[in-house]
Amino acid sequence: MEAVLELKNVNKHFGKKQILHDISFSVNEGEILGFIGPNGAGKTTTIKLILGLQRIDSGEVFINGKNIKTNFKEAMERVGAIVENPDSYMYLSGMQNLELIARLYKNISKEKINELVELVGLKDRIHDKVSKYSLGMRQRLGIAEALLNSPNLLVLDEPTNGLDPEGITELRNLLVKLATENKVAILISSHNLAELQSFCTNICIIQEGKIISTESINALQHDSLGRYIIELNHLENIDSYLKEEDKKLENNMIEVGREREEISDFIFELLKNNYKIYQVKEKEKTLEQAFLERIGGENDEKSNQK
Repeated sequence: MEAVLELKNVNKHFGKKQILHDISFSVNEGEILGFIGPNGAGKTTTIKLILGLQRIDSGEVFINGKNIKTNFKEAMERVGAIVENPDSYMYLSGMQNLELIARLYKNISKEKINELVELVGLKDRIHDKVSKYSLGMRQRLGIAEALLNSPNLLVLDEPTNGLDPEGITELRNLLVKLATENKVAILISSHNLAELQSFCTNICIIQEGKIISTESINALQHDSLGRYIIELNHLENIDSYLKEEDKKLENNMIEVGREREEISDFIFELLKNNYKIYQVKEKEKTLEQAFLERIGGENDEKSNQK
């Protein structure tokens, strides 16, 4: 599958200080890539380079196969973006804002604008002044503006800033719909790791200007954890089957650490000794736990022990 967005060994300096070091990653159609890292890691700088808002020192960025250095106009034809909070004319209505932005493109019909209004869920409020919109509604209007040119790449930098839980949920549902139904490739930078975990397909972690991990969300959550939650009919005499690091939980559940090859033997041993097993579930890491492991931080459990 050809990548919609591809970065190859991108470097950036500010003065003598190197900010980005050989940044490489890609996003395919229908994928939602969460771009995460500590403050100052280089997320916003990377996004600005992708959008042509800052100059690339070396390396290449391709959008739909077009190099933004040598073919910037064509590369940007199918790109939509929001960098932090979208700017709108507060004294105009949502519709007037969309019509104003539509003039920047060729042949944006009234029908197209109405379709986008329906898509982002602003049909009932589109003729109200933007000053009367909630922050979540302004974000949805910003996404409608970003979609006017029918992009197949959407780049979002901290789009959940200032949103309440309802606004975040609305944004999440819209992005999933764009990716799954419209096959839009989405690059999203956010500090809200719990939220990214709920809808991203892949995660790219940047630290000190270097990419340290690019993985599917599933691989990131299950990598080398080796812990399982098992529900039994009772826990009588269960201690004789547990290791020191295993745990007894509420509701006749146990948590055990076993290699993948060992877990089936462990379950067989329980069954052989008349335990009934109602469910076996591999314990998932949260995105926050996986993130902290990758950047060398500490998870909440370790922090609480100090």
